[in-house]
Amino acid sequence: MKYIIYLFILLFFINYLFPKSIPPLLIPPLSPPSFFSQDLNIKEKKSSVPTSWGGNSLSQETKLFQGIPVTTYSLSGGAWIYHKKVKLSSYQIEVIGEDAVMGFLKGGVRVEDKENKILLTANRGTYNKLEETITLEGRPILYYYNAQNKQTKVTATSIKRYMQESKVVLEGGVIMQDPDYTILAEEAVYYEKEKNLVVDKFPLIFGDKLFSTGEKAIYNTDTKITTLENETFIARLSYETKSVNTENVNSTSEGKEKFPQKEVEEKQRIITFFTGERLESKLDLEDEKSYIGMFENAKIFHPKFEYSGNYIKALGKNYKDLEAKEEVVFLDKENQVRLSGKLFEHKHEEDYTHITEDPKIEFLSKDGDVNSTLHAFEIERFGEKKEIIARGNVTIESKDAIIKGQLATYYEEEKKIIIEGNPTLEREGSVVRCGKIILYPQDNRVVLSDGIDSRGNKP
Repeated sequence: MKYIIYLFILLFFINYLFPKSIPPLLIPPLSPPSFFSQDLNIKEKKSSVPTSWGGNSLSQETKLFQGIPVTTYSLSGGAWIYHKKVKLSSYQIEVIGEDAVMGFLKGGVRVEDKENKILLTANRGTYNKLEETITLEGRPILYYYNAQNKQTKVTATSIKRYMQESKVVLEGGVIMQDPDYTILAEEAVYYEKEKNLVVDKFPLIFGDKLFSTGEKAIYNTDTKITTLENETFIARLSYETKSVNTENVNSTSEGKEKFPQKEVEEKQRIITFFTGERLESKLDLEDEKSYIGMFENAKIFHPKFEYSGNYIKALGKNYKDLEAKEEVVFLDKENQVRLSGKLFEHKHEEDYTHITEDPKIEFLSKDGDVNSTLHAFEIERFGEKKEIIARGNVTIESKDAIIKGQLATYYEEEKKIIIEGNPTLEREGSVVRCGKIILYPQDNRVVLSDGIDSRGNKP
């Protein structure tokens, strides 16, 4: 113990006689080793935030900081500051005051928080111990990792991390690059505990063949669920194949020789628009549970059809299966029919749609006017067969007649409805019963067959 005391006294006098020639000990003033504080009765300075710092080389001088002379320490060669469990490192660090109330980091700046799976890098950084912040400039980048340990990268002009509040504020030209998303915005806030990236002012979101925007976006890095709020919009690019007939012409010495038409498949580019007040989505091409859900005044615009409803969700690997609820309307532009109900379920692979809860079909003219309206217990549509089947208490109201039955089948190509199951035709107060009724809704033409019974003129 005496040797330690003699050594300390010797170092003290050397430092007193030659204050600029010998640097101070490379021991952070806030955390001296236990044997110094106990044996030499040096009172350790207390702080609400435990901080330590160090480096391979160190120099000290007195500088004016905000008009006040303070002792500053210049660290280099693997310089670092520990703020609680967060490590700040760079090529050079200037520490203000023994308590390290401020720190200026230059070159190769890294902020590592393993507990929250956060990493930030930049060319320059400013550490503020009292505010518990680190401000990064010079091509700053935020890296974070999700539950699957996949990395997301966010860049901005300026990044400021509030360590006490566990949040990161990004300003100026924010670009987020996720394995499934790219988000462009002017500013964003990342909440580390909730794993939420919150972006205001209509960010631009790009996915695989998909673009979306809204007044506010919230992206959860763990669940990969995105929520868009207020005036949300999605544009999706897809390709569909269509069979077309081509005519082969072969030029000969005797003229042009025509061959029979050949049917070939032609790929067409389709852009679908999806709008509403609030959107929630989970986009992952490898996850069959991925979805895009639009809420409140939801609408889908496609070159061949339109959907509207209070809630529409696109499901599945390619987001082509649909589930829609609450006052849903589906307009088939090609076949001039409009289907509606409170619950829609559509399976893309089977090209099958099931409608329940007050379903109905409106048969339209070429001008879009309603010629006939069909009500039933349930409605099914088989896209490949180009048939729509209505079951249970079928009622068809046209301009001058009412037709009732238990089963109705609409053949889209022939544009005719066959009503079966003891069908009746009511017109001008008289009722006709038969085995089958055929209705051509566009022409308002009716054909009755199979045992016509016109006895009794009352419904």
